[in-house]
Amino acid sequence: MLLSTPILAAGDQLDPMSHVLPHMPFGGTWFTNHHFMSLVVLGVGLSLLFGLAKAVPQPGAKHAEEFVTKGRINQIFETLCVFIRDEMTRPLLGELTDKYISYIWSTFFFILIANVLGLIPVGPVFGLLNLPSLAHAWGTLTGNVNFSAGLAIFAFFMMIFVGLKENGMGFIKHMWPVPVSPPEGVEGPMLIIVMPILWAAGVIVFILEAVGYGIKAFALCVRLFANMVAGHLVLGSLVIMAVSSTSLLGKGASVIGASIFTFLELFVSFLQAYIFTFLVVIFMSLGAVSHDDHDEHHAGLDEGEMPGDAVGGGLTGTVSAH
Repeated sequence: MLLSTPILAAGDQLDPMSHVLPHMPFGGTWFTNHHFMSLVVLGVGLSLLFGLAKAVPQPGAKHAEEFVTKGRINQIFETLCVFIRDEMTRPLLGELTDKYISYIWSTFFFILIANVLGLIPVGPVFGLLNLPSLAHAWGTLTGNVNFSAGLAIFAFFMMIFVGLKENGMGFIKHMWPVPVSPPEGVEGPMLIIVMPILWAAGVIVFILEAVGYGIKAFALCVRLFANMVAGHLVLGSLVIMAVSSTSLLGKGASVIGASIFTFLELFVSFLQAYIFTFLVVIFMSLGAVSHDDHDEHHAGLDEGEMPGDAVGGGLTGTVSAH
């Protein structure tokens, strides 16, 4: 972002939105810089995670050093994977963790890598190299509402899929609280009055429950998109202040402020990836774990004890040895 200053000073439009809007640096009518970034994020993510898969201890290890993951970067990624699995996912999904952890890991690392790569000023470097057509070849993928919506829509289908797969019609039954048989004590003519009211209430509750899953997905989309765009707009505004200021003090203050805010944005990149993934796990667990199991789990906890404090850290499962 700071490298954008010379380009803006050279005559580019002073608009902070230019950094977050989609552009067509490669020509065409649909392939934007954000499409290109999605391919870059996919390639970087696969390279890192395949490298990690080769660096972790393999079956048949005999010596102590063979049980240690090779490489500092791989150890960092392994620590993140273990934290997401054992501290964030297992307390909510229990024994179902290993079944769905691949999707959860993929979601976290895709968003994280997209956020971090969006902070690297690759496009402005092309501008400095007199390649203005590629000045917008980079960008923050998650700052595009369409890509954030795509992640949220996929999460929505995962919520429904996991609920149906793990509970079958019990997932639908939870959303339809109307009893099949008439309530006790209601008989005769009262059935004509009571049952239509119960069914009408059941339809309303079912609609609210179904719409609730859509609202959850909408909240995931808006939260990620808004937070990433807001941070980049602030950075863009600070850069414009540095370019537009007529005093050396004003330019220096803006550049220092942008530098400090860039480190804050790096923290936000990790935070938003974590929040999005954690909310997805929570929403998946609402349909995956039956309410009877959920109530029994909480009934067995002592006062003040958190669910993660239970042995194994899950509702019904145990933490597998790593």
